[in-house]
Amino acid sequence: MTQITRRSFLKAGAGLAGALAFPVGTSGRAYAQPAMMRRGRLRPYVQALPVPGDGIVVATQSAPGAYTFTQREIARQLHPDLPSTPIWAYDDGSGLSGQAGSFGMAIAAVSGTPLTVHYTHALPDDYPDWLPVDTRLTPFGTKVRLMTHLHGGFVAGDSDGNPAATPSGYGRGQTQTAFYPNQAGEQPATLSWFHDHSVGTTRLNVFAGLAAAYVIRDEYDTGTPDNANAFPTGRYEIPLVIQDRMFGEDGTFFYPTSDIAGVPWIGEYFGDVMLVNGKVWPYVDVEPRLYRLRILNGCNSRIVTLDLGGPPIWQLGAEGGLFDAVVPMRQLVLAPAERADVLVDFSRFANARIPLHNHRLQRPMSNPAPMLETVMQFRVGARVTDASNGIVPTTIAGGRRAELPSPVVRRFITLNEVEPEEPAWVLNMNARAFDATSTSEMPRVGTVEEWTYVNLTADTHPMHTHLVTFQVVGRTPFDVERYADSYETDSGVPGGIDPTPFATGPMEPPAPEERGFKDTVKANPGYFTTIRARFDLPAGVSAPQKYVHHCHIVEHEDNDMMQAFVVTP
Repeated sequence: MTQITRRSFLKAGAGLAGALAFPVGTSGRAYAQPAMMRRGRLRPYVQALPVPGDGIVVATQSAPGAYTFTQREIARQLHPDLPSTPIWAYDDGSGLSGQAGSFGMAIAAVSGTPLTVHYTHALPDDYPDWLPVDTRLTPFGTKVRLMTHLHGGFVAGDSDGNPAATPSGYGRGQTQTAFYPNQAGEQPATLSWFHDHSVGTTRLNVFAGLAAAYVIRDEYDTGTPDNANAFPTGRYEIPLVIQDRMFGEDGTFFYPTSDIAGVPWIGEYFGDVMLVNGKVWPYVDVEPRLYRLRILNGCNSRIVTLDLGGPPIWQLGAEGGLFDAVVPMRQLVLAPAERADVLVDFSRFANARIPLHNHRLQRPMSNPAPMLETVMQFRVGARVTDASNGIVPTTIAGGRRAELPSPVVRRFITLNEVEPEEPAWVLNMNARAFDATSTSEMPRVGTVEEWTYVNLTADTHPMHTHLVTFQVVGRTPFDVERYADSYETDSGVPGGIDPTPFATGPMEPPAPEERGFKDTVKANPGYFTTIRARFDLPAGVSAPQKYVHHCHIVEHEDNDMMQAFVVTP
């Protein structure tokens, strides 16, 4: 059985990604692992990027205001030098004949127009060998249970697809029905996504392919050439969903297991090739003009630092929609689940070949991913066929700056890692394991609260809140060791303890690209990170409603950095 641990990643660093020579050993359940495909055997930039309507299927409504998906296994060739790869996919009934990669489905939604979406489980009853389930982390053993979450959705708890509101998920043959109100004023235009969120197996189900785009339009961002901000549209607006993966020689996705006896779970998953829109290291042809790129970090665990080199970049928005003004950027640092809406100007780069690279993180961010530089390539042509919508705006119609009033409650939430590299290794929040029947926070509906994530670990954690988008208030350095020594238990430091007396400096303001509303924030080691949110509910939805917040490194989420919260009357 092929094995790897987080410690191995930390020791091996960049060299691991180049060699990928894994030892053979023993662990709890025996998984038939394929021979590894070395990344050096896969050539970059030999296949075109899938885009909506050409490699990515834009879903068709099954009835007015409704979509019906069947979750099924398909096979697609993700690189010319690979056999076909089994993929778990959302099928809208088209048979996915137009899907080219592993990220192949998109819903086009409109703010103010509600949707009902049905998801029927038609995947295997038990996990196949290439998906090593850890039966300690899920109450369903090796059974495949599914539950789709609209990430960034402003929805009722029973439509959210979260394991606190719907702990049992859905078994083979069962259908999940969700109502997405897309409430005008509360669900602005943005790139969102829907993905699996089953308890204890989110990392495996998303890894297998259960993730898709959900693009929301509104009156300011219509997706048509006459939009209020003259943003590039059509072929000049390109989504980029970035994921890292490993492959077996037989084409299957490769997910390694731990060398800890009886513990298949690994602390983080890091691949040795990048997929963009579900294809390995693709290229895209562009014209020498302004483009809009809609970027999502869909990796399990990897934080990326994206750099195009020469072309100038301006960020327009993040998870919670458009900013009020553009923000010039040199690089884009995105943790898992973070999104960036950007303009890129290729006008001075006619006939150039421009790689999109991933660079090392800068402190204080920390992520044990081996270096993986190559992402994709832009091939700039010689001429412009349509020069319209080629201006960078200074202010953005319909955009918002995140500025909420003072909170009525402040909460302190600790992030702990307990017994790393041991059989009892877990990560948790507030020194508590996830329990669907208990809650860690109970905000009152309509009120503004500040939540402070107190990071006691060595890693950056992308903390995601369901239901709400939030304002990033700032990050404060503090004496982690002294705080932990003062309050630590066998399960870590409990929540509710103000870290302010342990601060070693003033609060640092949010980064320029955090000026808008977000649903995921980087909580860096050595800092406590404060966010502010208003806990409203959609029109017609009454409190109480149950949701979760968690680390979006999905290996951490599965074991066990997630807690429930309830919006109360």
